Amino acid sequence: MTDSSPNVIEMDPAKQRLQAARTGLRRGDKRHHARMDSDDRLFVQIVLCASNPELVGTTISCHAVNLSMGGIQFRTDVEIPVGTLLDLWVDIRSRPGKFFLAGEVRWVRPDLEHDSGWILGVQLKPGAATDIVEWREFHVQANVR
Repeated sequence: MTDSSPNVIEMDPAKQRLQAARTGLRRGDKRHHARMDSDDRLFVQIVLCASNPELVGTTISCHAVNLSMGGIQFRTDVEIPVGTLLDLWVDIRSRPGKFFLAGEVRWVRPDLEHDSGWILGVQLKPGAATDIVEWREFHVQANVR
């Protein structure tokens, strides 16, 4: 039941707007984790690429755009198709050593800001031989600060 009185506030829409503001989510945004802007360097090696098998084994130097507990967005000069499986070595300047991670390309778009190259979104995957646990701990500590 809705009251047209100016002193009545509909709580459900207000709660939804507040929740979206708190989590930083926009309509249609599929993000599950907070993002940290970054321009750190990373290397990706293509492990499996069904749509372009010639790329398998290729290692590419890239630059991060943002990082999260569950994914990485980065710039590259090479178009890497959606669904490609990658190994990633991420070098965060603020900490010693590199993270070794595995992931899947979830989306690709042209890098319009730089008039060349590509921006990719990679969803990180758990793996016994990766640093995913340390990566997640790093993000928990970074979000506490």
